[in-house]
Amino acid sequence: MKKYISYSLALAATLTFVMTQGDLAKAASTTANAVQQVIAAISIAQVSDMDFGSDVPGAAAKTVAPGTAEDAENASFTVSGQASTAYTITLPSDGTVTMITGGGGANETIAVNSFASFPAAGANGLLDGTGSQSLYVGATRAALGASQVVGAYTGSFTVDVVY
Repeated sequence: MKKYISYSLALAATLTFVMTQGDLAKAASTTANAVQQVIAAISIAQVSDMDFGSDVPGAAAKTVAPGTAEDAENASFTVSGQASTAYTITLPSDGTVTMITGGGGANETIAVNSFASFPAAGANGLLDGTGSQSLYVGATRAALGASQVVGAYTGSFTVDVVY
């Protein structure tokens, strides 16, 4: 009986080993890394305002071109962020920017539309090797009414940049 128990234990151990080896042949595993690159945040800083100059009531519409460099009329900005990285520029939509004087009542407003930029709006910005690019913006001021109130008109607009 002792011999039978010994053989039974040996057989059980062998079967356990063979079954374990068989199960291992049916499984596999590996590892992977989790990675993250942190880049410089994008920012935009105003350098100069857009200036439509001086005009008289009844004057025709006036367009300030964005140009390819800062001038006396265009608005200019510095975009900063991760070197050699592309970004998207968004300009104001038509009908969203108005310059006002006084309380902004009758004949105290002037619409500003048709915004344009250099580089052009959309996915056209590209930061240089130092992580910087100049951005120039122009637009069209509506014609001044014959009864346009005399005064200094101001209005703000937003330029968005995003990676």
